[in-house]
Amino acid sequence: MVFHVGVLWRLYETGLLKNVRRISSVSGGSITAGMLALAWPGLSFTPDSIDSDFIPKFVTPLRTFAGITIDAESVILGALLPGSIGDRIADAYDDHLFRGKTLQDMPDEPRFVINATNVQSGALWRFMKPYMRDYRVGEVKNPRIPLAQAVAASSAFPPVLSPFELRLKDSDFVPGTGLDLQRPPFTTRVVLSDGGVSQSRA
Repeated sequence: MVFHVGVLWRLYETGLLKNVRRISSVSGGSITAGMLALAWPGLSFTPDSIDSDFIPKFVTPLRTFAGITIDAESVILGALLPGSIGDRIADAYDDHLFRGKTLQDMPDEPRFVINATNVQSGALWRFMKPYMRDYRVGEVKNPRIPLAQAVAASSAFPPVLSPFELRLKDSDFVPGTGLDLQRPPFTTRVVLSDGGVSQSRA
């Protein structure tokens, strides 16, 4: 996460970041990407704005979050109390970073893509503002799920933090958009893991 901040900081300094049209993230990088998506509308992308907007709106919240241990507590409580580990991780992301924002709070441009792996279909599940989808299960238009849930799914590293269960309705999906699994339970209980899992299968 801190490494990603450093890379983006340098891109901001050189003026290259403002020209990016798509930012695709996976695993822990989705924490950084999610914060960048929320900060993006408030960034002026000028050389003298690093201290006035880039650092306070993007860098500082992530630095603060990097000093907090959320996984140990989430794992212990998730194992002992009702509620899943994935839900507790998502709640922690929301409490510390995303504050109730949803995928619809991301900017139209650049296009932010948060990637997870659908354990049931073995395919990549992509979260975006216009839609989220898995080519086998289908597409949901204009999803309003919490950004924290998308990030939790993308960073659900197995075996302890995975899987993350996304609960949907069959009617959320655009008819005919899935290749062969557009039906319950695949459309109602989407079981997701770290986005890197699908890449490792390739």
